Amino acid sequence: MIPFYPSVADFPRGLRRVRRSDLTEIDRLGVQADLTTYESLPGQITRVAFKYYLNQANIAVFWHEINCLIRIPKYPNIVQFDSLVVDTVDSEDKVVGFTTNFIPGGTVLDNVSRVFKLKYLKQLIEVVDYINLRWGIVHGDICPWNLLINPETDDLQIFDFNLSAKLGWEGDVQNNGAFGYDVDRNDVKFVVFTLYEIITRDLHFREECHPNELDSSVVLEMDAWEQHAEVRLDSPVSDYRRVLKEWVNTRKKVDQGITHYTQAPDAIDWPPLPEFPLVPFVGSMMRKPAQMRQEMIRRGVEFLRWQRPGSCELPLPRPQRLLATGEIFHDDVGGKDAVDVVEVEGTS
Repeated sequence: MIPFYPSVADFPRGLRRVRRSDLTEIDRLGVQADLTTYESLPGQITRVAFKYYLNQANIAVFWHEINCLIRIPKYPNIVQFDSLVVDTVDSEDKVVGFTTNFIPGGTVLDNVSRVFKLKYLKQLIEVVDYINLRWGIVHGDICPWNLLINPETDDLQIFDFNLSAKLGWEGDVQNNGAFGYDVDRNDVKFVVFTLYEIITRDLHFREECHPNELDSSVVLEMDAWEQHAEVRLDSPVSDYRRVLKEWVNTRKKVDQGITHYTQAPDAIDWPPLPEFPLVPFVGSMMRKPAQMRQEMIRRGVEFLRWQRPGSCELPLPRPQRLLATGEIFHDDVGGKDAVDVVEVEGTS
């Protein structure tokens, strides 16, 4: 199935754009997320994380995540939006993904060689307060694997807003409640478990329990948190726990005064998902979020192609470069550049 992609015209003017064909794939970071580069200025290569979607189940999530990100003001503890990724489909520019700044060094979970400083906990608390109480946004997935340390600024940064929500909102009811608030995924509770996991490297609570089964009091009331042998801190564990507990108690009082995103002083909002196009379906025209690839080929309709070499074939030998379109670019072959279209089935 080929999913719907919104038009560039569906987004605010003035956002930076980069064409998918201008992105060079460097690595695959995860599901539908790649490390890529592009020339942001003449001679200046920028590394970015490229996030996209390939199926209709992600359409609404993508729409709300990207609209949230582009409206969040620049903040030192949030990985910033970079560009809309654009491709032309049937003579119209469509937004097929977006890029964010790439922060090297791995996540807090992956890179245990770094000292997890007390100031990082304070920054995490501050940014959670900022998005919750000022903008009315709940991250919904605070965890060690969604935290980075910016090596240039020595600041903790959060990323990945695909499980986020507007505080107290029932969600996009026409699209499976996308971006709806789930009280069991509240950020205060998840910060508690995150700090515990960072210090102890004990992940069993989240590995064995659903969000509604997690009770932060279980870890808050433990007599001791055993610091893992590989974990490095710059203060005693007791200092981290004291700062955390004081904040949790403060939020218990503050949260009584704001239960819906519209109560936030600088609440952010955005338009609903655009209407799906009318397409042929069983002898009539219907609005559908996706179309069958075979039917589009039969009708001679253009669609976005994501075929590319498998991960096992990477990295490509020089002078080849893999573009985000799946094409293989040959740098300076025979005195000129050349592009080959990759003919492979499926995506990876």
